[in-house]
Amino acid sequence: MNFNIDNTFALGTYEGSSVRTANKFIVLHETTNIGAKANASYFKNNWATTQTYVQYVIGDGGKIYQVGADGYQAWGAGSYANANSPVQIELARTTDKTTFKKDYATFVNFARAKAQEFSIPTTLDAYGNGVKTHKWISDNIWGSHTDPVQSYLEPFWGITQEQLAKDIANGISEPVAPKKTFTNINNVVTVLNGNIKGYTTYKKDGSANPTTNIAPNTGWISAGIEMINGEPHYLIGGNIYIPQAITTFKGKALINSDIPVHAVNLKGEVVGANLNGGSAWKYATVVNVPKVGYCYKIATDMYLPLKYAQGSGYKG
Repeated sequence: MNFNIDNTFALGTYEGSSVRTANKFIVLHETTNIGAKANASYFKNNWATTQTYVQYVIGDGGKIYQVGADGYQAWGAGSYANANSPVQIELARTTDKTTFKKDYATFVNFARAKAQEFSIPTTLDAYGNGVKTHKWISDNIWGSHTDPVQSYLEPFWGITQEQLAKDIANGISEPVAPKKTFTNINNVVTVLNGNIKGYTTYKKDGSANPTTNIAPNTGWISAGIEMINGEPHYLIGGNIYIPQAITTFKGKALINSDIPVHAVNLKGEVVGANLNGGSAWKYATVVNVPKVGYCYKIATDMYLPLKYAQGSGYKG
């Protein structure tokens, strides 16, 4: 099987590790955010400061971007796994069904091809050498990651551990049809395309995260909205938050539901007509409404609870 590999973001001479690996594992990851190209670019431009990169990032409709060199250590799964994995592969997230089908088929078939190239068994998370999820590395060697199945493939697309193992063993001739689809329910937050190298992220206590800046024009899955330093922030990782003001949701809230929701007044009473799922509302400020919690002020004495907005983590 032939693969078209984009080398735009490949590390150059004197970039990344020059240490060869043993040929025991092919490690599978997922990026936690949207877009393969953006992730590959981030690895390329930040490997020296973040000490993180892999050999390949797959996504954007089955595209493959190379970052690290095959057979040389990447920095994606801890020292032992890095030293024994000639190839580590990231799968970028998407909320588009057609894109996912292409991404997943390429992810599986490319992992199989690399395993065969390095004489590694095409068994998933089994005893001994083979293809390993990052979760297997965490459970058996070191770490706390749960990707790619538990963090992305199964909760978002219905691809179980058993399905992935079957596909890794046999390959995919026809793209797999995911079991889940998205409508107005959306927890993807996209960072603005500012002319800067990276945006600061914050902890829940309001302090800046010194080592987790994020690249412009990247998408992230939000697990919730918290008020930090008086402004709404999206939770995109373990104690990692980004301000709503640096995303495409700046100044607006979209209803994160397929059914209408209600707004309240400053007393916490339901007011006005129900708001349709997917509809967008500009807001002036965020107010802590008694008995309701933090809400966007979308009109005179009309407030939308943060829990109803896209990016709230609501999944239907």
